Amino acid sequence: MKDNSSEEETFSSSVFIRFVEYLSFGAAVLSAVLVVFTLFMTGYSVFQRYVLGTPITWTDEMSGFLVVAIVMLGAAETLRRGEHISVDLLTSKATGRRKKALGIWSYLATAFLAAVIFISTWEAVKFSYTIGVYSSGYLEAPLWIPQSFLLVGSGLLFLISLVRAYDGLRSRKGD
Repeated sequence: MKDNSSEEETFSSSVFIRFVEYLSFGAAVLSAVLVVFTLFMTGYSVFQRYVLGTPITWTDEMSGFLVVAIVMLGAAETLRRGEHISVDLLTSKATGRRKKALGIWSYLATAFLAAVIFISTWEAVKFSYTIGVYSSGYLEAPLWIPQSFLLVGSGLLFLISLVRAYDGLRSRKGD
């Protein structure tokens, strides 16, 4: 009789991993759309201010919120692709199991940092929503909305970090 429990476990974990990767990619696509939107919004604002002489007051504040969204939504995909900025002082000298262990350690450290950001942001979003905190600029946006991008981005970063650490543990490369 064949034992299917390990096959089912592998299949379910690969489905979860693929789902997290699709979420990461979707967030990165949204991030790219927000970059283009921010570019057009800024260009429109400059046109209004310097050509028509009628400045738009809320675009600077909106740009700041969008930059946070762009960075946080793109962070997980950047990590997934291995295109993040890293210090390779130790990993460039390491080989085999040490290099693999350092890679796993870096993903776990990233997961820990993402979890800390997620937990503190959760508290901030909850507070802003409950109390009804608004931005102090011309936009007067409810602050829980731009803060939520930190929540989504750190959550995705946490998941991708765990997925990459899991991949590192399962791989035979470096043994």
